[in-house]
Amino acid sequence: MRSAIPVFCVVVLLLAASCGNMQDQEKLAILPQLKRGNLVSCGRESASFGSTDFAVTIDGKLKPDFNTAVSLLHSFEYDEAEKMFAGIIDRAPDCAMAYWGVAMANFHPLWSAPDSTELEKGSAAVKLALGQAGGTKRETDTSPPF
Repeated sequence: MRSAIPVFCVVVLLLAASCGNMQDQEKLAILPQLKRGNLVSCGRESASFGSTDFAVTIDGKLKPDFNTAVSLLHSFEYDEAEKMFAGIIDRAPDCAMAYWGVAMANFHPLWSAPDSTELEKGSAAVKLALGQAGGTKRETDTSPPF
């Protein structure tokens, strides 16, 4: 009996390669059920999540939202961070780092291992991020961090 793993790997690679050729709306359709909506905070309404100035290639009008999303991510507010990154993707579907943010928001090993839905969403987001053109070397680098 032949293993299905090599066939699966080929299919995944073909899907990842095709992401770069898809229209923006098709890209969005691949991501399963991004969390959306208003931010929900358990603390004060005027709560601050710190100060972040993340270097990212994005329209200047979206930069504050991106920085808030990163701050939420680093404050372990994964669902709320995903909402912010989804909003950025809706307005700037070519922002590879917003897809990175979605992937990061679905990987939270301190609380519990990601379930299969979170892994699929994160994997799809990474594939879409890799399919984006442009950006800085840091944003397009695919080499391991160490």
